[in-house]
Amino acid sequence: MQEIMRMVFDIDPCPASRPRVSRWSTYYPKKYTQFRKEMKALTSEMDMTPSEKLISVDIEFNVRIPKSWSKKKSKEKNGQYCDNGCDIDNYLKAILDSLNGVLFVDDRQVVEVYARKRYSDKPNIKFAMKELE
Repeated sequence: MQEIMRMVFDIDPCPASRPRVSRWSTYYPKKYTQFRKEMKALTSEMDMTPSEKLISVDIEFNVRIPKSWSKKKSKEKNGQYCDNGCDIDNYLKAILDSLNGVLFVDDRQVVEVYARKRYSDKPNIKFAMKELE
């Protein structure tokens, strides 16, 4: 039986965004830059050797319920699948890029992904990974 590593990152999930180009430089939007900085702080405490094997991941993105929603709608949507317009592959890119060099050497090692996004009043990212033979 393969060992499955599970962890919960208490961070508001953020989709990866394209770099913006100005006349003087290239930069990422503030929200995505802040997400990367917070993930770096969370992962810097981990004392692990990055895996060099192929990886299978199971990720659940618990996305914050918008503050503009009524209490009734918030209660109704809490725990339901998220249809906020942000593509799930952008959420995946953000988390996998943040874990490069921490849990695995490079995100090219990830060969199997199961992901879902749900609305939640407690935003976080539930991450599980196992090494494949």
